[in-house]
Amino acid sequence: MAYKSSTIASVIRRLNRDYYLPAIQRPYVWTPDQIVRLFDSLLKGYPISSFLFWDIEPGRTENLDIYKFVEDFKYGDFHNDAATITDKALTLVLDGQQRLTSLLIGLRGSYKVKLKGKRWENPDAWVRQNLYLDLMLDASDEEAVTDVTYGLAFFDAPPATSEQSHWFPVSRIMQFDDKDQYEAYLDNLLQTLEDKNVDRTDRKIVERNLGKLYSSIWRDESIAYFTETSRSLERVLDIFVRANEGGTKLSKSDLLLSTITTTWGDLNAREEIYRYVEYLNTGLARNNNFDKDWVMKACLVLSDLPNAYKVSNFTKKNLELIRDNWERIKAALEMTVRMANDFGIDRETLTSANTLLPIAYYFFRTSVRFNSTDAHHVGAIQAMHRWLVKALLGSTFGGSSDLTISQSRKIIQESLETSKEFPERALLLGLRRQSQIDFTDSRSLDDLLSLTYKDRTSFFALSLLHPDTRWGTAQYHIDHIFPQAALTKSKLLSQGVSEWAVDAYVEAKDRLGNLQLLPYRDNIEKSDTVFDEWLKSRSLEFTDQHSIPSDSQLYQTNKFLDFLKARERLLRTRYAQILGFEEQVSAETSESYIEEVDTEKKH
Repeated sequence: MAYKSSTIASVIRRLNRDYYLPAIQRPYVWTPDQIVRLFDSLLKGYPISSFLFWDIEPGRTENLDIYKFVEDFKYGDFHNDAATITDKALTLVLDGQQRLTSLLIGLRGSYKVKLKGKRWENPDAWVRQNLYLDLMLDASDEEAVTDVTYGLAFFDAPPATSEQSHWFPVSRIMQFDDKDQYEAYLDNLLQTLEDKNVDRTDRKIVERNLGKLYSSIWRDESIAYFTETSRSLERVLDIFVRANEGGTKLSKSDLLLSTITTTWGDLNAREEIYRYVEYLNTGLARNNNFDKDWVMKACLVLSDLPNAYKVSNFTKKNLELIRDNWERIKAALEMTVRMANDFGIDRETLTSANTLLPIAYYFFRTSVRFNSTDAHHVGAIQAMHRWLVKALLGSTFGGSSDLTISQSRKIIQESLETSKEFPERALLLGLRRQSQIDFTDSRSLDDLLSLTYKDRTSFFALSLLHPDTRWGTAQYHIDHIFPQAALTKSKLLSQGVSEWAVDAYVEAKDRLGNLQLLPYRDNIEKSDTVFDEWLKSRSLEFTDQHSIPSDSQLYQTNKFLDFLKARERLLRTRYAQILGFEEQVSAETSESYIEEVDTEKKH
């Protein structure tokens, strides 16, 4: 559909009668100076940008929160009045609220400002001002000291006229709904000025200025608008986001927070959630990197609402439920993040924040507490830790995770009907199709050790070997223990590696068994240094911490595959302890040892 145009007077007359605001709109924030500049642009004939409207059919407003435009604005007020809508067609303004509200204030309303030196809560501190135009000010004066050249200003009472000024209330121009009325008023005004001996030049300026104001409001089609007719809330929201992307990019959470703020009433949801996100990111033991979208999705999940992050799920009824649950939601999320941080999982190692939501839901639904010494609580925390690590390593919540979140919530709900334990096993089994690694038994350790340098979970897998490291306080890199430069085909052949084995060396160089985490500076210093030379400067504690085999004969490049096998054996034992497979791995190791002995006896 093409753009259409309309006069300002026509649109202003329809505000709060046919044109309203959707709840996703942010509060009105313009200052009197900005309103003055807008009217100055109109009088100059400048364009004031386009507008975006959304036509709503009769009977389709039932699930929409709709608000009026502010007509009499009080500085600092962030609430629009809710509109009472009958069963009729209406138009919602998606882009242009600030400009239309400013035009409404100037042409039909007022702007309340606080007097200096008086307290905000003092009723006498506030004065109501209206917009006036000095018809005698020559806007073509080349000596003007400001780019606002028309005599526009707000006053709390009609300013006195003088020989040099004649102040006209801008709202009065709306009374001239036909040209005859305007011309009769103009003739009468000019005659009055002539009777007061105002010279002809000044009368011409008055006539020109009032004529420009009349034309800009009643004749010029300054409102260029596009009308969206889609019934899809999601499409409209996406259009709204893109239409408002200039300067500061908007997100769904920015828009929805406006909705929540108007619904919660007693609490400024925008400020509350902003502060809470900042607290989670900077106020706990480790630095984290959560955003508003994650917190708001958590509100849906923990409140047993549809968890898809859609506008249609944030209905007034649902928002009221979230408000009732808000303090418990905050407590559950904080315990979840504290637990993750305590186990070394922070902004550097948390590959999917949504992985925390099932744990937060379990906290929300039970009396389990993170820092409790109760045996049941301690056991639940240990189970949550094991499951969290496996879910992160398996990228269970990677990609589109709404279905995974719903499934995990259902599994916990069903489990809590018969047991208060954290359902680690049930979650692993129920979500195994979504996981890149199936951690339902110890064979998953083979998949874990098959991770490579390019896998996004490799950093997290290696970080598990260093539970006491604070990843957010220093920069760490994934380092190749045997340098990549030493494992090229030419270098390997020069080291005496047989040609048939070279491909195996090259393919294995990026495996987890050849990777370690080093502080940024250590990694730079190590660079392409031969491994056995570099290792001489490391302590025994370092080799234990990084699971480096103690046999120094394995540190030569031509022994790389043997080194890799030995280190993967050590890593397998370490990960078995971390993931709760220790007993299974011990049994498997014993069986393997017996088989090796039997084989040797036969030979």
